Amino acid sequence: MKRILSILLVLTILIIPAVALADFDYDSIPTPNILVVDGNDTSVVFFERNADQRVFPASTTKIMTTLVALEHGNLDDTLTVGDEVLGTTIKFTELSSLMGIKPGETLTLRDLVYGLMLVSGNDAGEAIAKYVGGSIDGFVALMNQKAQEIGMSGTHFTNPHGVHSDDHYTTARDMAKLMAYALTKDEFVKIAETKTYNVPANSVRPTELVLLNTDRMLNAVPGDPVNTVYPYAICGKTGDTPMAGKCFVVAAEKDGARVIITMFGDKAEMYGGDTVTTNLARFVNAAAIFEEVFATGYQSVTAAELGLQKIFTTGVVNANEADLKDGQLAMTAQIDSLTIRSTSGKINNIKASAGSITANVVLTTDAQAPIAAGQSMGIVEYKLGEDVICKADLIADFAVSTGSGEAAPQPEQTAIVPTSPDDTPLIDKGRKDWSAADTLTLTFVLLAVLLVALIVTFILSERKRRYERKRRARAKQRRQQYYD
Repeated sequence: MKRILSILLVLTILIIPAVALADFDYDSIPTPNILVVDGNDTSVVFFERNADQRVFPASTTKIMTTLVALEHGNLDDTLTVGDEVLGTTIKFTELSSLMGIKPGETLTLRDLVYGLMLVSGNDAGEAIAKYVGGSIDGFVALMNQKAQEIGMSGTHFTNPHGVHSDDHYTTARDMAKLMAYALTKDEFVKIAETKTYNVPANSVRPTELVLLNTDRMLNAVPGDPVNTVYPYAICGKTGDTPMAGKCFVVAAEKDGARVIITMFGDKAEMYGGDTVTTNLARFVNAAAIFEEVFATGYQSVTAAELGLQKIFTTGVVNANEADLKDGQLAMTAQIDSLTIRSTSGKINNIKASAGSITANVVLTTDAQAPIAAGQSMGIVEYKLGEDVICKADLIADFAVSTGSGEAAPQPEQTAIVPTSPDDTPLIDKGRKDWSAADTLTLTFVLLAVLLVALIVTFILSERKRRYERKRRARAKQRRQQYYD
């Protein structure tokens, strides 16, 4: 009996952690304003807390400043900065985050944008605004105009850097929309993901500026008690003022899934007054959230499961007819290892609408002889309605030599495969491994089955012992009656 009870106790100890790990504890993160969304569709929300409450963005403002500079300026332009780098409405102090430039310097707009994003230079923000917008007010007007275009209905900017103003505000949801838009701009991502950038010395500033990205998910900082670098981080922007607290807008991508997190309002009293912990918490917490969402928020479906069309044909100009099959070149889409990865709702929608998926052939190589076997001919776009859900390379099945006959007719380059989700999922061409959640679920089921088996064995054993005790008692009674 003791042995069975010991086994049951061990099983209980094993099962409880497995169940606990299956549910991520967002309550352990005290940040007052959080939004976690799909990076390609911000309407897909994994978690939110006060996401529409007005907050002060601090230096996360500089995401918008960079975008406006990229869309209205030329990074290769050179300009001479003036007293605006000292602060226009509010004079910058040594407590301000600064790039370190001086009035009279001649730099490129590129230098200033890197100084803005990497080290959060307020001086760079003022210089960019004056050059690109003609004035600070003119630039701010462009910022607010862009915010409205993106759908940031709860946002209003008054400056290009995020120095505190009661009229300079946003929401966690709006900043997620801003980051999602920014990620569609290759030049923005190139700048924001840069770890180090050097600005050459000049006649006004005799020393080179070495700019290190303040995003600790990209750059480790010597002396930090924990390693905050996250291997799947794309880019992010930090912010910090006494009124705004510690802020962070960041994106990461893993196995084709992209996630955006916006966090606002971390303050020291939430972390026992420890300023080091308060500063690092946003990076550590963001990494934990990313891992949870990547493990549980996405599903996959293979091309084989969807029954996607694999073989296509085309006519070939100046072909040797003997090399063709029924006058056509056969081409194979490389979909054997193709996996589409997206949010659960989108994958379920794709599966349910598989019969409506269309295949659009886009030939990037002229269908003209000679053609080598295995030659790349183009791509196939698999679409649901107007949305491309995945793409695959198209390869020639056999060689076609040059002939003297007339050109074979060119077919329509759209082949219909009798799927229309509203959104475009992400692509992962590798095989799908089990997630941590899948493993925990299987472990829980197996342990539960084992527990039930042990309980049944215990009950049957107890019944057998009771039966034996009763049998021995009856035998003893008969012997006593016999001798009496």
